[in-house]
Amino acid sequence: MDARMEILENVLQAVAGIIPETALAGLESALCAELEKYEVQERTTEMVIRDGTAEGLLRKFLATKRIEGKAESTIEYYRQQLTMFLHNVGKLLPEITTFDLRFYLSAYKERRKVRNRTLDNIRKCLSTFFTWLADEEFIQRNPCRGLKSIKYRKVMKKAFSQEELEKLKSACENYRDLALVGFLYSTGCRVSEAISINRNSLDLEKRELNVVGKGDKERTVYLTEVAVMYLRLYLSGRQDESPALFIGRSGGRLTKNGVETALKRIGLRAGVENVHPHRFRRTLATNMIDRGASLQDVQAILGHEDIRTTQVYVYTNQRNVKNSHEKYAA
Repeated sequence: MDARMEILENVLQAVAGIIPETALAGLESALCAELEKYEVQERTTEMVIRDGTAEGLLRKFLATKRIEGKAESTIEYYRQQLTMFLHNVGKLLPEITTFDLRFYLSAYKERRKVRNRTLDNIRKCLSTFFTWLADEEFIQRNPCRGLKSIKYRKVMKKAFSQEELEKLKSACENYRDLALVGFLYSTGCRVSEAISINRNSLDLEKRELNVVGKGDKERTVYLTEVAVMYLRLYLSGRQDESPALFIGRSGGRLTKNGVETALKRIGLRAGVENVHPHRFRRTLATNMIDRGASLQDVQAILGHEDIRTTQVYVYTNQRNVKNSHEKYAA
């Protein structure tokens, strides 16, 4: 039966006995005239995904990673790199070999002139995708198993020195920037976490607050007495009604670009190079370890799932290494 006729009959049956029979004919005529204007299809709640193409499998992979709680920036990186790979490989996914992957990475490096570290990140992306395909039994063999990691020079990223931190504070021209610098160092928050915090999340008496990090995982971070002082000065001068802890010149919530621009400007005035949000996070981790904190405590504050990630963050002060050598090797 045509869907429109079914609707018509259902409506007429529903109103039968409610309105006079003399009015039914007029109602039927009016309904027929209106329904003729539309194409009607019954709604279904069944979700059917049968797309087995490479692009379809990529969409399923990205959906899986989103459900697993991966950051949107990570998912977007997967999408960009894997889309580029699928457009260039020219073979069906089950037919791709380890040599195909090696050839693709080699050609990518030659064409784009990228560093080995960037190339290894692409290798990891491909490995994650093909491992998922194998685990879900879309392919029988994972070609990435024979793909070894790409060696690259690991450059130790330095933390701010105490002198540099003081220079940055002195270079702040307003309480907002001073509070921002103090907050980033004290809490070790990621910039995405810092800009999402609301004023009512702060407990300035206990000097702590809860933040939601990667994978929607909540953790507690802490404020130093100095950071609390800067925040009080900043918040006491606020006349707006924005719930955001940090706001921009327009009065809206401060953005990631806004934070990076402000810190770069402070760095230029202070004469300190390479000033960015993540370096405050690294500085907190390094200082805590230097002063005797356990790696596990630093891991909890930074919100790292794997303690090996925390180890990468910590810059080892060579003065401490020398002192330890003189103490224990003498």
